[in-house]
Formats: sequence, structure tokens, C-alpha cells
Amino acid sequence: MRWRWPGRTTMPSRVSVRRNCRTAGDLEGSENFRRAAIANGYRVVRVISKGKRPVAENWTQGENLDHLLPVSATAANTGICTAGFRVFDVDVDELKKVQEIMRAILPLLPRGGLIRRRVNSPRLAIVYKAEAGEPCKKAVSGKFGKLEVLGNGQQLVAHGVHESGAEIYWIGGKSPATVSAAEVPAIGEQQISAILNAVSQILASSVGALPSKVTPSARSAHINDLAAGISIHHPFDDLAPDQQRCVVAECLTVLDNSKSDPRNQWLAVLFAVADAGQRGCPDVRSLALEWSRRGASWTSEADFDSAWSSYRANRAGGTTVGTLIHLARSAGAEVSSLLDSSSPEKKPTSETRGVALPVAALPAIPPKRQWLHGTDLVRGAVSLIVAPGGKGKSSFLTSLALACASGRPLLDSHVFGGRLRVLYINAEDATDEIALRVRAAMAHHQLTDAHVGGLYVAGADRLSLTLIKVERGTPGLNPPGWQELRALVSLHKPDVLILDPLVAVVGGATLNDNAAAALLMRELVSLAALNKLSVIIAHHTSKNRELGNADAAMGAASIVNLARISLAIEPLKNDDATEIGVAPWDADSVFRVTGTKQNLYGGSVAFRSRCRMRNRRSIPTVTRLVL
Repeated sequence: MRWRWPGRTTMPSRVSVRRNCRTAGDLEGSENFRRAAIANGYRVVRVISKGKRPVAENWTQGENLDHLLPVSATAANTGICTAGFRVFDVDVDELKKVQEIMRAILPLLPRGGLIRRRVNSPRLAIVYKAEAGEPCKKAVSGKFGKLEVLGNGQQLVAHGVHESGAEIYWIGGKSPATVSAAEVPAIGEQQISAILNAVSQILASSVGALPSKVTPSARSAHINDLAAGISIHHPFDDLAPDQQRCVVAECLTVLDNSKSDPRNQWLAVLFAVADAGQRGCPDVRSLALEWSRRGASWTSEADFDSAWSSYRANRAGGTTVGTLIHLARSAGAEVSSLLDSSSPEKKPTSETRGVALPVAALPAIPPKRQWLHGTDLVRGAVSLIVAPGGKGKSSFLTSLALACASGRPLLDSHVFGGRLRVLYINAEDATDEIALRVRAAMAHHQLTDAHVGGLYVAGADRLSLTLIKVERGTPGLNPPGWQELRALVSLHKPDVLILDPLVAVVGGATLNDNAAAALLMRELVSLAALNKLSVIIAHHTSKNRELGNADAAMGAASIVNLARISLAIEPLKNDDATEIGVAPWDADSVFRVTGTKQNLYGGSVAFRSRCRMRNRRSIPTVTRLVL
């Protein structure tokens, strides 16, 4: 099938580009670029005009503003140091080879890389961050050219004019002057090794080579093919879930690990299958487990579970289902027809996806629920923590956030999968107030910043999160608020999303309105399910309601009904304080957390689980920290 390049940007004609391009004398443009790139966190260096040689001798750590400004006519080109970055520099002049390379590496690259081009050549550079440290340069070469991965000790000319007279430009306007260094996606060394291995075969191959002299029209046509950049929509995403499962199963069938099963390749396959699950493929864990059991180096299911859980920490690095497809193709599999969502022979077994499935179509070994923190948080579902105002909800959620981010059982509950990524949004307090609470809790639990690197916080001063609006008395979703929330989720990719409190995000709606409450909760449930994360919401109790009861939550019944798990905070009573060794005057600073609803168990199992939770938490687990 043909690869699609969605979001294609139409390039101006060759003539108009030449007429409008900057020259080395465009000093004002160079100065503006340098200022913007420095503000975005890049290390900038002066480069000779119409060249790529840095001017300063000790340029590897960047230059200060005094040297960079004002811009000299002899040093009008601008470079960025690539230490801490991984820049794919495709130095190949054969158009068909460049296209072949791009087809091979696109499925292996994270989305969102910055792409640098020049008008008169198919060569290009793609900028990523290094996943860790400042690795050095790597490269593969052949008779058609080379692919370099620039790193520590190199620089990339990011602005100016090439020695051929062609202006350097960036696809879609995404450049160091417009995208901060912190927002550049990261890539790992394991991924880079797979890419270099794939490209080395292409550069050495003579099949399909074009003559070295290519007409300008053909060259311009291919530039348009690459203009969409790296943010591609993989064909795998267009498949129905059972089609996706068919692709993954076929790839795993072809990959024979019965004789040779190196751990690094095993992990790459596991992470690629896990990414397929993130894209909607069902039954991925059981498929990966079955394949792993066939491996010559199979150890135990416990080892498998540990590796499988570590996928979330690796996700930012970007091993994708494209890695699995590439490995399968290298092993001789033909999966092109399987990736065609319109292929009639590969359509779902049911004519309509909405039709109920027979029992035989269900996975023989259903995937386990992915618990994150004890039985309080589960991936793909919404939990509530309910208590009166000022009784410890925020204290509990702060400790919960630190427990999940550090991977430590700070609240006497196991954190599954090691350190998790946590996004804590407090729509009621300013970020400075949150900082006081978080720092106090970190001091109490003896945590450093390194222990909780995956924790992100946002206070009411940093965002105004309104998720519900009311027009003519009718509640509805507020699109700007949901766009803001989804953008944060997309940026930070949390395992756990904390919203504190619910009443602060409903805008002018009342939580007593069952329609508004149901609308809000259904959308939060959808957010949790689609992004494979757990949402926990702080919510208040109604007046004169019995604490520790699911019905104590304020507002419409839909709030509790559409949450899978509901927890309650019970303050310590004065009469009970002496029984656990707490002075009566300190009783109001101590509370316990109990489970009031657990929809993921049935019948007597739920009752026994709730009893265990109560017994486990019969002593206080959180003490409010007073600053």
C-alpha cells in the first residue's frame, strides 16, 4: 500500500521561494532567530555566512549574547549545539533513496520532531532530544550517502543560507525559534540503533537507485512529499481493534525467539506490543505473554510483569508498534495487506463493529486490570475521594501524588509498575500554596526532586479549568476547558490525573443537576479510558450526611454512580484518639481513608475487600502537615 503523508504543507513554487528567501545580509532576521532560540533554551553559536563552520574556537557549549549580537555580515548563519540532542542528518542526494529511508524510519520515530530543509536538495535533518545524557555522534554510510545522528560535540546550522545559495527553512514553521527545547520529543539509543540498522541496508542496496542527476521538477515534487514532517498517522491507527490484533499476532508469529532471545530485543518487542495496546489493540498482554513463553530465555511471569509495567516509563522515549512491524518485515513477514483498513478479506468478523461478539471471540485469557495504587486507582477508570471541606482531601491527594511518582508505599498501599507519571491539578489554590504543601510532604517522607521526577502540578493561577458551561439554562461541555485539559494530558502523558476539587471545574453549573453531573463524569471516564490513565477527583460531602457512606457525596447521584471507586475521609473522633495514642487536642489533625464503593468486584468478594481495606487502614495513614 502507499504510505500516506497527512497534513501535507504545500510548498511555494521554486521561483517564489528564491524571490522571498533571506540572504546572509538579512541581519535582522538572524538576530531575531538567535534571540528566540536562546529564549527557548538552545545553545546558539555563530556560523560563517553561506557556510557551516562555527566562528568561535570554543563553541561546543554555545556562546553568550554579547558575542552573538549584533550579527556580523560575515557570520550571519546560526547554529545550535547538539549536545543533549539527537539530530538525524540525512546526507543522501538520491531522491528515491531518501524516500525509501523515510518510509523505513518514520514508524520508528516519535512524533513531533523538528525538520530542517533547504530548497535545492532532498537532504534533511530531524531534531530530537536525547532520552538521557549527552550521547556522542553515531552514523552509517554506504555508496548512496550516509545517515548521521549528531550529538555531543556537533552543531546544526539552524538559520541562514547554505553554501549553494539556498535558504534553510523548517517544515511547518516548527524551529528552535518557535519550539522550546523542553518540548522537543525524546528518543532513546535502542531506537536509534534499530533505525541505523534499517538505514544501513538501504544505503548499501543498489535496487531502485536513480541517476545522480535529477530534474528540478522531480526534486521539488519529492520535497512536497516530505513537507508533512514526522507527525504521521500510522496506518495501524486506522484499523479496527480486531484487525490490529491480527497484525500484532501475525508479527509475533513470524518473530522466532525459540533459539535466540536476547533481552534487549525481547524488551523492544514488549514495548512495541504495549504501544499497540495504547492505540486500541485488545488482548495485547496475553499476546505478548504467549510469545514470551516461547522464548529461549524465558524466566518467569514475574519478570515479564516487571518488564511489561516498565513500558510507561519508556513511553516518552517512543518505542512504537512501528518497531514491531519493522522487525516482522525484516524477518520476512508481509503485513502490508493487513495494514490496509479497506482490505475486504481483513475486515472484522462482524459486519458492523457495533454488533455484540460471541463468547468465542473474547480472549481466552482476559487481560488483568491494571491497578496503580493499591485498590484505590485503576487504569482507565475514575475514583472519588469524598470528605467535608478542610478535612484532609488535599493532604491525602498530595501524599498520593508523591507515592505514585516515587513508587513508594507512602500510604501503606503498593504502587504497581514502579514510578508513575502524575499530573496534579488544583483548581482552587495558587501554585505557591501547592508548593508549600508538596515541599512539606516531601520533607516528611524524605523525598528529593529526583525521587518524584514524574510529578507535575498546576494551580488555579496557571490555568482556568472550566469543564461545564450553561447556556439558556442547559448544561453542556465547555470546549476550551476540555481542550486545555487534553493538551496537558497529551503533553505530560500521566498515569494518574488528580483533579482537586470537582466543584471548582464545573463553571456556572450546579452539581445537583443530574444531567450536568452525568455529562461531566462521562467525559472524564472517556478521558481515562482513551488515555489509559486513572483519574481521581476530590469532592465534598453534603451537609448532615453520614461520613463513610457513598451517598454522602454532594450533588447528583451520577457523580458516584459513574465513578468506579469511591473513597471517604473519616476524621478521628476525640473519644477514639486515646485508643491509638493521639492526644485529644490533636485529633482533628488525624484521619483515615475508607472505601465506600468498589465497582470492580462482585458480591462477597467486594465485601471482603472492603473489610481488608478498613482493617489495613484502621490506623491513621496521613497526618496533616502544618507549616
